[in-house]
Amino acid sequence: MNFTDPTKMTTDQRLEEAAAILAAGVRRLAEKRKMEKIPLDKSPGTRPYVRKTNRTGERA
Repeated sequence: MNFTDPTKMTTDQRLEEAAAILAAGVRRLAEKRKMEKIPLDKSPGTRPYVRKTNRTGERA
């Protein structure tokens, strides 16, 4: 693969490169989770980072 110029890469080569970058990031995150013992989200129905609003959509 030609890693220096993406314009000279085929579509399949660019897709393969993007997949490799994504896979490396996922592996790093998995390792970090193991090392730091980051708990999994046990409450998938809640959204802790969303601003709370009332029924009319105004911030509570």
